[in-house]
Amino acid sequence: MAEAGATRRIAEWVAEVPRARTAQVAGLAADGMRDAIGCILAGAGEETPRRVAAAVARWGGGQARVVGSGQGLAAPWAALVNGAAAHVLDYDDTFAPLSGHATAVLVPAILALGEETGASGPELLDALVVGLEVMACVGRGVNPRHYALGWHATATIGAIGAAGACARLLRLPARATCDALSLAVSMAAGTRMQLGAMAKSVHAGLAAKAGVLAAAMAAEGVGGAAEALEGQWRFAEMFAGRPAPDGAFDPPGDNAKLAIEAVGISYKAYPTCAATHLSLDALLALRAATSFGAEDVAAIETELPMVLRRNLMHPRPTTGMEARFSMEYCLAAAATQGRLGLDDFEGDAIHRAPIRVLMPRIEMRGLPEADGAPPPATSVRVTLRDGRVLDETREIRRGAPENPMTQADHAAKFRDCAARMLPAERVDTAAAAIAALAAGGGARGLLDALVR
Repeated sequence: MAEAGATRRIAEWVAEVPRARTAQVAGLAADGMRDAIGCILAGAGEETPRRVAAAVARWGGGQARVVGSGQGLAAPWAALVNGAAAHVLDYDDTFAPLSGHATAVLVPAILALGEETGASGPELLDALVVGLEVMACVGRGVNPRHYALGWHATATIGAIGAAGACARLLRLPARATCDALSLAVSMAAGTRMQLGAMAKSVHAGLAAKAGVLAAAMAAEGVGGAAEALEGQWRFAEMFAGRPAPDGAFDPPGDNAKLAIEAVGISYKAYPTCAATHLSLDALLALRAATSFGAEDVAAIETELPMVLRRNLMHPRPTTGMEARFSMEYCLAAAATQGRLGLDDFEGDAIHRAPIRVLMPRIEMRGLPEADGAPPPATSVRVTLRDGRVLDETREIRRGAPENPMTQADHAAKFRDCAARMLPAERVDTAAAAIAALAAGGGARGLLDALVR
């Protein structure tokens, strides 16, 4: 018998990995769940998810609820709306093998399908761990070239990972799981041209919706090509322009750490594009050490890898969404006030005079990256009017597994996010419901705590 292809190997792992193995990292999964749900709550009242919810409401209701409003929708539509909310403020985590935002796709898909099917808390966390592993397998096979070509991996690889997570939640056998992954490849789409537009945050929702649909169709016997990742017209060739390295798609062996532990999730300390974060870390460290103000600054220069620089395409933003993809705005705001938070991207905040005066003094340069070499470090140089020159370099951003935020930081972020949608007395209830997932709980009880 011929050796199973990459898609089948991943599908067999998804269907057969022991639940006792994923339970060993349930605490890490709960951390990811908390961060994603906080981001959904923070974004639920934003214009983009509200408009998406209005668009899909015309097709009727269902058993899966929209976080915040409690609007009942069919699971694919609830996943779409909650995914848009998770990503709209760009406060959601990143996952290195994916080169994108993992839980902003996985958690909306898992919550929607889980509420519809009555999934337990341990089942939700198990599905999250499995979905991350699928994203890691596919990401290793096509990145960094896939991302460098301009694909928004949150939308493309995200759809495949969500299909794996949903197949796990539905307890599909390997053959049907293979179909789910194959169907998701047919729904994988989205490019980085949408950075700064409403469509960019919708990408996370579209990937979540694709995962729910792919798994549900596979459960009903809808089939796809048996091999969807390797070979002619398959994902690697079409989306990365080359075959995957040998073994890149392979799931972890019995004694290997799972991706959620071996790689880890990188959480965001600022509600901006991740490409700004190392520069922000460096600038805020300099400001804390020197206590300069915006009026003291003659110039700020930052150098960062070209692949990150390309994401920051709005030097003079006109909206809060564009400002999240503006190095000039983010550094000017941070230099002016010594912090950067959700309120800095709302209403007229981006037009504040002290920030706009400083923005023309900020210069960003992209550094070329050699194939196969680690990305160059990010540096910031601040020249003060009194002649002093301050330099700082960063390679690992705050919130990455190697430079983690504290539990107090995570708790504060969740409270800040959740308070934008829930009454103060309900914020602790929501946090407790998430913490209770590993011990029992369930999707329906969790959603009860996440609606006003």
